[in-house]
Amino acid sequence: MKKWNKKRKGITKGAPSGLAISVVIHVAAFLLAGLLVVFEAIKPEEVKFVPPKAVERPKMKLKKPKVKVRKTSKPKPTTRIVTKVQKASMPDIQLPEMSGMSEGLVGGIGGFEMMPDLGQVTLFGGGQTIGNDFVGTFYDFKRDRRGKSFAMDPSEFVAELTKFVGSGWKTSRLARYYRSPKKLYATAFMIPTVRSSVAPSAFDEIDTGGWCWMAHYKGQLVYPEDIKFRFWGHGDDVMVVRVDGEVVLNACWPAGGWGSYDIGGTWLSSAKNDFRFYLGNNLSRGGDWIELKAGEPKNMELILGEVPGGGFCSMLTVEVEGEEYERNRQGGPILPIFKTTEPSFDLMDAIYRNMVANEASVTNGPIFRDYILKPRTNQVAEVDAEMVEEKEPESKIRTWTTTSGKQFVAEYIAVVGDKVAVKTVKGKQLKVAMTEL
Repeated sequence: MKKWNKKRKGITKGAPSGLAISVVIHVAAFLLAGLLVVFEAIKPEEVKFVPPKAVERPKMKLKKPKVKVRKTSKPKPTTRIVTKVQKASMPDIQLPEMSGMSEGLVGGIGGFEMMPDLGQVTLFGGGQTIGNDFVGTFYDFKRDRRGKSFAMDPSEFVAELTKFVGSGWKTSRLARYYRSPKKLYATAFMIPTVRSSVAPSAFDEIDTGGWCWMAHYKGQLVYPEDIKFRFWGHGDDVMVVRVDGEVVLNACWPAGGWGSYDIGGTWLSSAKNDFRFYLGNNLSRGGDWIELKAGEPKNMELILGEVPGGGFCSMLTVEVEGEEYERNRQGGPILPIFKTTEPSFDLMDAIYRNMVANEASVTNGPIFRDYILKPRTNQVAEVDAEMVEEKEPESKIRTWTTTSGKQFVAEYIAVVGDKVAVKTVKGKQLKVAMTEL
């Protein structure tokens, strides 16, 4: 009995441990099964993308802003007024001298200035054209076409001028160099020795140095009668003359390290006294004979230039075939200067200021234009006093009116082709197209 109780007691004592173990095992099995079921339940399925339906957006209704405009701010409607203007008949009266006409009649009468402004007179030309002059263009070979300075060697400058003359005087070859916008209009080429910087200053290029520059002049050579003549001249350093497409005079400086005389090309003088008599600061060159028919113009070009700087000289004179001229102390002829009109007092003063006496004649010789002024006389024929009013010659001074309505006072001289030659109250001879009067 006692043993049984011990055995029963032992069994009862170990029962709770086995029960606990059993419970733990069942709980673990239950959790494992639950986990398997959960993982199986949340396994994601493949979902196909379905685009959402378009959303209809409500349209906004915009209202035009209402701005109140004052009646006074509204522009008034324009009206076209048409009137008939009757041309007024101008009486034949003499008006006062119009000395302040700075605009002149450029463009209204073929580009001629009827009242030229002679305030600026230089040895290289004036600021206004009179119709029968040479138009000068200034080139600076030390600057590009935009005005930027660069180095230019004198020998390179001479080479460029030589190419220019050899190319037939094509100005397109000079396109890379600076060209002054100002033009000068020359009626003579008589420039005794002056500083080489005078030329740039005449063209208002005062900041340009007096070396490696060129002035190119173009015009027409014409005379009212048949004439045969040749040029004599000298240039320090550059002067070349071309007539009708051919070089007729190369008067460049003959010696020097830059070979200025080569600018004229292969031309050589055939004159008997070539390079014998002084003109300016060197000996004069004789040109080829030129024949002009009455009133028939020929194109003429001339280039002047300076190579190293310092002094400059350019003098062009004329020898007419068969004419006898006074002799100077050298024994050479005193030839008249080339000119296309009577030199003004200001121009004569500028020439005489530096020219050696009796080297050239400023006032004598031919004037290369296509008309001749008739000689004047103060003699009056004796007539009956009662007939004086009827016999009195009609005055040639007129008040001229252009087609644009401008007026000027001038004396009638002659009709030259399709132009009228007149003389202003200032003494200048001009040519005006008849269709513009």
